[in-house]
Amino acid sequence: MQKALDSVANQTFRDFEAICYVEDSPDRSLEMCRAMAERDPRFIVATGPKSGAVATTRNYGIDHASGKYLAAIDGDDWLVPDMLERLAGKLAQTGEVDVLTFAAVSTETENVDRDHAKRITNFRQSDEADVFSGLDAVRRSGRNGGTIQNFTWLSIYRVDFLREHRLYQSDGLLMEDYEWNPRVWFFAKRIAYLDRDLYVYRRRPGSLTTEASPRIVHDLARQFCSLAAFAGNNAVPRDVLSIWSNQWISVLFWFMFHPVTSRKISDADRKAALALILSGDGRTMFPRILAHASRPKRLARPLIFLAAKGIQFPAKLYFRGFYYPMIERRTKK
Repeated sequence: MQKALDSVANQTFRDFEAICYVEDSPDRSLEMCRAMAERDPRFIVATGPKSGAVATTRNYGIDHASGKYLAAIDGDDWLVPDMLERLAGKLAQTGEVDVLTFAAVSTETENVDRDHAKRITNFRQSDEADVFSGLDAVRRSGRNGGTIQNFTWLSIYRVDFLREHRLYQSDGLLMEDYEWNPRVWFFAKRIAYLDRDLYVYRRRPGSLTTEASPRIVHDLARQFCSLAAFAGNNAVPRDVLSIWSNQWISVLFWFMFHPVTSRKISDADRKAALALILSGDGRTMFPRILAHASRPKRLARPLIFLAAKGIQFPAKLYFRGFYYPMIERRTKK
């Protein structure tokens, strides 16, 4: 937490406010934030009850930010010193945009090995030259195999744009970026990209992307239902829906059936989550979304319906014996 706070305070661009929203916690987060606010008047501290998800914090920022653009930072991460200065410089070139996105690097330690750190971005260097719509952003990201990095902190957002479209995250639910980013990009008219590594994502062992928990699976099911409803209620172009469908289904299958990530998921939890996805309008929306996914994913359709009824062995056999081994072979090539 202290490293995150210091990385904000030490920005070369000085004209900002930092909202520190701290939920009830046994650690020293609130103490550290209050100490920073005493030293630096740009820091504002707010508190709230424990929700168990960062969406509540981000929604508070959307409602209370007084600046024109909103950036998010998680407590384990940090900003490079000139992040805000470089983003301000980019905005001076492009004019007002709804979303300004950039690149990040990930690390599992307190330091970053620049030669070996994994780079996180949705775009190519050539995309710096353009300002494009959110739908075109999906298409450009789709050139990377359809894998879109949905991290909230990978962009800054025009606050009035978020408020106008009521682009809030799902309070109290995990996997909030998974459901939020598609809605943001769908409504965005102007997106720009800066090909600079401006954010450091500290990925801890046992994180969400490493291993699922029963709560994650249930929250993911709710987020998927929200995405399905969004796709059904809006005129999403077919090519965009195809890219999104592959993304949404891949994440769903990853947490439900991957032999490593799903090892803590009981058959009862998996059945309940799938039953929720396939209930009500989901019985028609899930097949519609799946129809736009890749052929190996489409082949799993009858197995998913069986798994939702409690017959899970065929789905486990398919994913663990064929689907993920096939992906691993392709990755190694």
